[in-house]
Amino acid sequence: MTTIDVGQGDSIFLALPDGRRLLVDGGGIPSYGGQRAARLDIGEDVVAPYLWNRGIRTVDVIAASHGHEDHIGGLAALVADFHPKELWTGAMPDTPAWRRLRDAAGRGGVTVTAMQAGRRFSWGGAAFDVLAPFPGYTPSDTARNNDSLVMRVRYGRHAFLLTGDIERQVEWEMLDAHEVQPANVVKIPHHGSRTSSTEQFLAAVAPSFAVISAGFENSYGDPHEAVLERLAERRAMVLRTDQEGLVSIRSDGRRLYVETGRRMAARAVTPAW
Repeated sequence: MTTIDVGQGDSIFLALPDGRRLLVDGGGIPSYGGQRAARLDIGEDVVAPYLWNRGIRTVDVIAASHGHEDHIGGLAALVADFHPKELWTGAMPDTPAWRRLRDAAGRGGVTVTAMQAGRRFSWGGAAFDVLAPFPGYTPSDTARNNDSLVMRVRYGRHAFLLTGDIERQVEWEMLDAHEVQPANVVKIPHHGSRTSSTEQFLAAVAPSFAVISAGFENSYGDPHEAVLERLAERRAMVLRTDQEGLVSIRSDGRRLYVETGRRMAARAVTPAW
């Protein structure tokens, strides 16, 4: 699991045990009101060069967690560049960002699948559990954080929890449904914002590693001090893209290896449970 440093956004690359590849989100730069759209395409100019540098020319699946630009703004270019067979999505309202991505998928003959909680399947040599959005969830006219696709990926004794931008309401709903289980690695929801990562949620996940994707000196104040305090109380190792750059965590099913852009020497880490 590699969390790519895309500034204030998300892009996570998973290389599965059998060689298949999954890219979750592609970063992006939101434009507000009458602002001119940024000329920088985070997908084309940041994510794609990283993957090409690794010798990766195709991915099997791209997943769009939800419709906010900082998650899917770069995905249209990445669909064109890496020719996925499938596009997995959370709940997607009909917004311009989603239309651009949907049109790119249509041009590429990509199968679009809206994921919902309760779906469990094996793929790539790992086990996938979809935890959100719940069946019957209907998005509003605009993209919301709680539209997010949440997946747990299990391999050997390890579990990785990918949370998109869910807020406390969805965390509590997943807890009420008894869907939240311990995970060695959690991608902290919503860039470490105070809207998420409740005490109850973190207690149930009990992560050894907490990855936070946030922009350097971002205007939102992410990650929030209260979230960092809760993680410190649980003795989770916090790995932040605004401090570490790229963050990679690799599993052989028994041990975890951590590598970051700032500390390039990989370290083997014995799981806590």
